[in-house]
Amino acid sequence: MSHHGSYNNNGHERNYDRKSPRYYHKSRRYQELEPLKSPEELKQEELTSSLFRLYDTDSDTKGTMESLASQICIDVDAYPEIVKKALKACISQMPHKVCLYGILSGLVNAQSSAAGAVFIEVAHDTIQDALKLNNFRTVKIMLRYLAELVNVNMIPPAQLITVYDLLLSVLNEPAVRLERTDAFVYALLASIPWAAADLNVRAPDELTRIMMVVETYMNRRRENLAGSEIPLAMEALATYRDVPTDWPYEQLDRLESLWRQIIDLKTNELWNTRILYRDEHFRDQLTTQPQHELKPLKLIYSGEDVQFSYQPVFRLFDDSLQTPDNAIIRLPSTRGISRFILEDLIYDIVRIFSLNHKEACRILFTLDTQLDSFYLEDEKIQHLASVVETLFGEMLRLPRSGERSVYYATVLMDMIKEDMQSIPKMIGRAVRTLYSRLDGPLDLGGGMDIEAVRRLVEWFAIHLSNFGHVWNWAAWEPVLQVEQTSTSFVFVRETLERSIRLAYWERIQGTIPESFADCNDIFPPHAPKTNFKFEANDASSDSPLVSLVATLRKSIASKAPSAEVSELLQQIRALPPAPTAMDGVQSAQQPQSAEDVAREAFIQCVMLQGSKSFSHVLNVVERYIGLLREYNSTEHARGHTVRIINDFWKYNTQFTEIILDKLTNYRVIDPKSIVSWVLDPAVLETSFTRFYIWAVLRSTLAKVNFKVEQLTLKLAEKKTRADQMNVDGEEDTTVDNADEITALDENRAAALREQKEVFLQVFQKFVDVIHAKIAVFNSAGTEPKSTPWFRWVVSNMREVARGFPNEVRAYKFTLDAIIFTDEVDPRIRAVWDQIKAVYAIHTDTLV
Repeated sequence: MSHHGSYNNNGHERNYDRKSPRYYHKSRRYQELEPLKSPEELKQEELTSSLFRLYDTDSDTKGTMESLASQICIDVDAYPEIVKKALKACISQMPHKVCLYGILSGLVNAQSSAAGAVFIEVAHDTIQDALKLNNFRTVKIMLRYLAELVNVNMIPPAQLITVYDLLLSVLNEPAVRLERTDAFVYALLASIPWAAADLNVRAPDELTRIMMVVETYMNRRRENLAGSEIPLAMEALATYRDVPTDWPYEQLDRLESLWRQIIDLKTNELWNTRILYRDEHFRDQLTTQPQHELKPLKLIYSGEDVQFSYQPVFRLFDDSLQTPDNAIIRLPSTRGISRFILEDLIYDIVRIFSLNHKEACRILFTLDTQLDSFYLEDEKIQHLASVVETLFGEMLRLPRSGERSVYYATVLMDMIKEDMQSIPKMIGRAVRTLYSRLDGPLDLGGGMDIEAVRRLVEWFAIHLSNFGHVWNWAAWEPVLQVEQTSTSFVFVRETLERSIRLAYWERIQGTIPESFADCNDIFPPHAPKTNFKFEANDASSDSPLVSLVATLRKSIASKAPSAEVSELLQQIRALPPAPTAMDGVQSAQQPQSAEDVAREAFIQCVMLQGSKSFSHVLNVVERYIGLLREYNSTEHARGHTVRIINDFWKYNTQFTEIILDKLTNYRVIDPKSIVSWVLDPAVLETSFTRFYIWAVLRSTLAKVNFKVEQLTLKLAEKKTRADQMNVDGEEDTTVDNADEITALDENRAAALREQKEVFLQVFQKFVDVIHAKIAVFNSAGTEPKSTPWFRWVVSNMREVARGFPNEVRAYKFTLDAIIFTDEVDPRIRAVWDQIKAVYAIHTDTLV
């Protein structure tokens, strides 16, 4: 077992001199600010810290473990509850140190059987609570701890076998759901590597019996899989779809993958898990110590259905990349149990320490010190490559990542700063690998899930912005020759557009090859700008419309009152009808009525006046909010305004997203008008690969939901306050409160109606536009699923359905009855069936 010391940024060991004035003043200042802590609080901090930091540095030795064991034996008598609390927290929240905690437990037990009994009690209570709450991550970790207690001879193997039998008893429950049995079997199998070697020696028949029960279950599971909802859920959650079954690797659900790795452990490694750390220093001390009995555990039904995670296992550095010439990546085979153990420990650390990215990074970097150093050295395993793979897998996990995407980006940045030599190479290989898999083979129209592509773009742009926008773009020059609808082309274009948002156009232009800068379809030929249609030129200088619009611009710029601006708009409306009224106006699409002309002139002038910044826009909008609402009082008018906004900001799509959001806040436009625009066949014909279009749709739906949430919260608070006033006898305010509650109730009811209408509209529009396009493809003799249009539009429908679970669940029966009916094309209906399967059996939290 090897260890890494604690170093500062200059590479020197940290050594705080308590005699230095700086240390004295700093500690004294903190002592003055912090309240005095009780002896119990100090003891809990001390013990928790000792357990948490155990074997973190090279100074931790055999003596350190023995000294801590002796201290715990003393503390158990004086602070029994504190010891229990500290043990529970560390054992269940430090999965990578389960082996160490097992040894520590054995040493405590060897010194004091009574103190050892406390460890057994903590193990029992923690796993019992976890079973009651369906907290299968804690169940899994505590099963591993029980396995370690068998290894150090604190409990006999029969005790662990009894627990395994209890978990397997769910297989015999009447009408048990598949996801419930999967969760229990997975937790059991995930602990086997910690127990197998010892059980194979001390209880081989019982180990064989347990494995035969699981094997029977897995065989029956495979036979019944086709008739279950698992394949549908896996398809909805797959990172790659519409590709050959073995591309880029075989798609397996997590339980099937683990079972294969367990079989490999038994067959090829004879139950010997090489990657796990085993300390032989204490073997003689632990062989003859007293044993304890674990109190019986119970499976208590909590009233909630157990769900399981059905995302296919994500591989970035799969076995195809484990080649002799690839020195950057060295990991255990995906077929072996060592790969599972490494990935599972990393995943748990990433999730458990998500509130402290620096601590997560520290633990991940030193994870190799908690593993078998001889195995890592012999096989030249680079555990940090698995960290990179796991972080990317989590960042791209569907339907949503376990944490906010910025967390994974931050941990990756932390890792680069810790190791500027190897981590950038690993991340570079990861990006190149994912880039090569954006589009699937054989022209099947498949590849990486479009939502995963978007997330990858968003991360990559942030990553580049934090490291000087340096990338070997020249290696991707072939992308300039592919179709503009190919995912690789879209990936590069959207990354560069997002990079411009995070920096500025000139900065990004200076970092890309000339061939990229000269390709206007992948990099804009100019910095973000406005698209004002009413500029005067030589041909339009005598145009009455251009002249009036120029006057309107000056009036708005001088903050003229609304009445004056309204009068100018009336004059524009009185001009002769198009096309003569539009002479000289640089517009590809002629307004069709006098009111449309006035509206476009007004909106464009407001946008131009506010184009310096977001705050400028908001100031102008607020100044003329009444007039804006007057000119957007109909469904047609609101839809027209959305198109005007999009056209005005066509060279600055970030403003398009923000302005549409703000105009919705001001009730100038409404969500329905935005949905109608996004899913307009004419818009999708040319813009179906533009990320900002779909971002507008998602943010609009989120805004509708936020409005309902706000009103629900306000109503609940107002009712709670009213109830309290009634209790206190404040009768004078009762009537006012009743009126406010009634008003809030009505507003909430209206918001709920709008929410339902908007979500039904979204899916109806998706179905209609896809149906119409399928007819076009069929008439041309083209298979729709092989086309980029179908892939992108259907993928975004799938993303909306995955991304708003509460609303989709709430309206599922209505969607089934009136939208996804039997008359709908089977290819569309299949996506809906996949989504329903996800909501029926899947949970985002991995065991």
